[in-house]
Amino acid sequence: MRTVEFRRLLDDENALRVRFGLESGQVVEFVVQLECIFENRWVAVIRYDTAHGFAHCDRLHPYEPTLKTRIETRNYNEALTVALNDLGTHWQDYRNRYERWLNQR
Repeated sequence: MRTVEFRRLLDDENALRVRFGLESGQVVEFVVQLECIFENRWVAVIRYDTAHGFAHCDRLHPYEPTLKTRIETRNYNEALTVALNDLGTHWQDYRNRYERWLNQR
């Protein structure tokens, strides 16, 4: 399996961490995670991955259990594209939501 891994800075306090494995040109596993700086440390805010044997999105909350939602796609190639598009487009919304949750305590 060939592994591709990179970090894409969105600005000084936000980044996408991306890792995926390829076999014969097909994605066989992946992780796409939005990481944001809060109180001088990087925090995972939302993650798409294929852990547990299926593509899903983990909406991470600082004080509550993680909400896991299955991604209904034909294959992992398509699911990876969905993940990259969603986080690339909506990362500011996800950051703002997480920040609101942090401020609830």
